[in-house]
Amino acid sequence: MNGRIEIVPAPTTTPVQAQEVFRPVLMRGVTAVIYALLSIFWIGADQNALAYVTAAFFVVTAALMWQYVAVESAPAKSRSPYVLGAGLMMLAGIATIFVDSVAWISYIAAFAFLVSGIAELYVFTKLREQFPPFRNQLVSGAVGVILAIALSLSGGMDAHALFGLIGGGTIILAVFELIAGFGHRHEMKAATANASDTPEPESN
Repeated sequence: MNGRIEIVPAPTTTPVQAQEVFRPVLMRGVTAVIYALLSIFWIGADQNALAYVTAAFFVVTAALMWQYVAVESAPAKSRSPYVLGAGLMMLAGIATIFVDSVAWISYIAAFAFLVSGIAELYVFTKLREQFPPFRNQLVSGAVGVILAIALSLSGGMDAHALFGLIGGGTIILAVFELIAGFGHRHEMKAATANASDTPEPESN
């Protein structure tokens, strides 16, 4: 060694990866936006409304999480934690329909955000070098875990207050997922533009 430190550039998302993950990332952001808007403007939401909207949010989000990691370019090692996190989130969403109190909705929602958040933090920690889009999972995973902690301490809230608490977390998720989705869209367009600007070899 000559005492020099060699800086290796971090891997970047390829156009193929960006194209594959664009839709599930963007749709996850749209799903979070819809939940957040409902939590803000549905003033008279009761326990049933909270249960059904939260159930729909978890089921759709879980399906989009699976679509995200099921793409060809994603490493196979990432699928097991995502299947576990997304599967438990989906089951938790279905369970919210059958509970008989706001407190139980809160605890089940905390569980859903916790397991999905841990799954996303795991792929960020272990696999982001193999699959650069996983760098986005630091924020979404951290928001999920923080929201889970807040929900587990939210005893005594009524349906409207709990709706607002979950909605506040989904606003952060929505903003971040939409930024990530449009970032992937930009990567796709940039690759297309670079390809079109490349001069064709001259023929003799």
